[in-house]
Amino acid sequence: ALDVTIQAQILELIKQLQHEEGMSVLFITHDMGVVAEIADRTVVMYNGDEIETGPTENIFASPQKPYTKALLSAVPRLGSMEGRMRPMRFPVVDRTTGLSDVPTETPDTVQAAERPVLEVAGLTTRFEIRSGLLSSVKGRVHAVENVSFSLKAGETLALVGESGCGKSTTGRSVLRLVEPLSGSVLLDGVDVLKLSQGELREQRKRMQMIFQDPFASLNPRMNVGAAIAEPLLINNLASRSEARDKVADLLKRVGLLPDMASRFPHEFSGGQRQRICIARALAVEPRLIVADEAVSALDVSVKAQVVNLMLDLQARMGLGYLFISHDMAVVERVSHRVAVMYLGEIVEIGPREAIFGNPQHPYTKRLLAAVPIADPARRLQKRPVSNDEIKSPIRPADYVPPVRQYREVSPGHAVMIWGEEWEAKPVIAKVA
Repeated sequence: ALDVTIQAQILELIKQLQHEEGMSVLFITHDMGVVAEIADRTVVMYNGDEIETGPTENIFASPQKPYTKALLSAVPRLGSMEGRMRPMRFPVVDRTTGLSDVPTETPDTVQAAERPVLEVAGLTTRFEIRSGLLSSVKGRVHAVENVSFSLKAGETLALVGESGCGKSTTGRSVLRLVEPLSGSVLLDGVDVLKLSQGELREQRKRMQMIFQDPFASLNPRMNVGAAIAEPLLINNLASRSEARDKVADLLKRVGLLPDMASRFPHEFSGGQRQRICIARALAVEPRLIVADEAVSALDVSVKAQVVNLMLDLQARMGLGYLFISHDMAVVERVSHRVAVMYLGEIVEIGPREAIFGNPQHPYTKRLLAAVPIADPARRLQKRPVSNDEIKSPIRPADYVPPVRQYREVSPGHAVMIWGEEWEAKPVIAKVA
């Protein structure tokens, strides 16, 4: 559940302690990239049974069991999209036979001639910190600072960065789940930030959100059929009988059975619950979906299934996705464009192939360098890991943010001009 830079620090710490103390480690995970980086031997489990075990190099090089092959095929590998212009589905491997389909690029659904479905300009969201007898403002959390981007119909813009960088607050600000301080958010030309509560409720049919934790997103006392039908009934889009038919169709559309509508959330797996949340978001036929870490809590094979579903739905319905994630390998697989955030600001934005193939900002390079590589042969290689914590976004009450400047590296690829704080510092050895 950690972002890539913190994860790299924790793994490096475990390796260091192991070397110093001669410590054994039993590491339980569903992240095969981490397995390749840390494990001498690997045990693969399925339905409570140990189905394959051996040196990690052998497991990755020549898996014997179909389930192991399915796990490894679902691992997103950084660099696997080199030379490809559009997002690409994960290969689907049958867990019983081990046979895989051939993954294909998704159709080009980006509607270039249209006005962007979402246009964000100068979006700023701050949270006041009050203290003292009169609760005066002592400081502010600058969660989102002067953020601008656009998103076309049928396009996926990935918003990436470490925890605390402001990417989730950006998604919530776009939907006005939190109230921005300033800026504009145009959804099909309508400024969401200027709408009254009644107008906003009407406009929200065109924009929906998929949250990170599907169990927390669903009412445990409401069966999933009622949960999916609720937006239809609240917005007067269907009668109760029409809603039942619509729910059955939505469940089929996300790969579930219509008779599952009578079940409750606790009766489903994590991946199935996320499919239900996707079905509920699709009920009102939105133009924009904000996916906030929608697959980060899922294990590798279920993550691949949900990502494939989202890509299929986008190709079929022309949905625009604002895909918020810290998983760089998944982002490379699903996105058309990528925006990198640091301390509430976008430091680099551009086409996916430009960001991954030619990163310019030091922070972007640091994010990419921290991604674990699913290759056991590289396990003993020393990786440069920064132990710097992300700086605090809290500023004094009278703080005035600096005016940022960007330079265009290539068409559509812009990077913030950075200062001395990002320059490499000399290492000074301390002598006891």
